[in-house]
Amino acid sequence: MKKLFGTCLSVFMLIALVACSQKAKVTSSWADPSLKSYGANNILVFGISKSDTNQKLYENVFVENLGKTDVQAMASYKAIGTTPEPERNIIEAAIKRTGASAVLITHTIDSTSETHSFPATIHFRPGGYYGSMYGYYGHTYQAVYTPPSNVTRTTLLLETNLYDVATEKLVWSVQSEAIDPKLLRTDFERIVNIQI
Repeated sequence: MKKLFGTCLSVFMLIALVACSQKAKVTSSWADPSLKSYGANNILVFGISKSDTNQKLYENVFVENLGKTDVQAMASYKAIGTTPEPERNIIEAAIKRTGASAVLITHTIDSTSETHSFPATIHFRPGGYYGSMYGYYGHTYQAVYTPPSNVTRTTLLLETNLYDVATEKLVWSVQSEAIDPKLLRTDFERIVNIQI
């Protein structure tokens, strides 16, 4: 059986080391204190999203990154399609068909946006140009005008839970934050990497 996580301490150390990115970070995590280690030889990965494209991309990235740690995993859309809310029997059939020993589920639990407004500014090259009409006239061509602008910062809060198939119990959970994700492959890789 391949080890997904060693001791709880090593899980937290791994998260802390990878969470250096300013765009994504772990905000909280939990591991079942009764388990000193947990092994999973096959994980079924669910990325819950209203967008089929985002679901597939997220699940693929998670599966690829788990594969880099020698953990076998499968994207749920490959096992059950992109059914919006699959029934329990469909999930159970997929678990049986894939031989999954654990299920990993990620979903967005919150999304916030804040907008900051910046006023217009004019920057002149320093100098004594106000003494004469011609000096000032020439100087105005060297002014830099910055129009007013609004900058919006969006923060997604994600929760990822790992469940043991045999007991159906939660083994590990992590909440992570992604700032201004454009939902590109690089964003998904950044989010996934802080959780593995």
